[in-house]
Amino acid sequence: MGGGSRDRAVKVVIINTQYVKTDESSFKSVVQNLTGKDAVAGGDRPVHDRRPMFKDLDSMLNELPPLDELMRLYPEL
Repeated sequence: MGGGSRDRAVKVVIINTQYVKTDESSFKSVVQNLTGKDAVAGGDRPVHDRRPMFKDLDSMLNELPPLDELMRLYPEL
């Protein structure tokens, strides 16, 4: 009755580890299958169907030539 650690309930979590082998295009489907999520994997849709993500925009911007070079190539802008 003193409120010691013996009075507290202990929660035990058992984790079942499962090793799987997959390729990049099937990874999302495998994870969703293991976690019980229902969704279409991104690898199942064409690239042009996917919504662009920030990292895609960032990589596109990094591939652009410097602004002064663009202005020289397109002076009408």
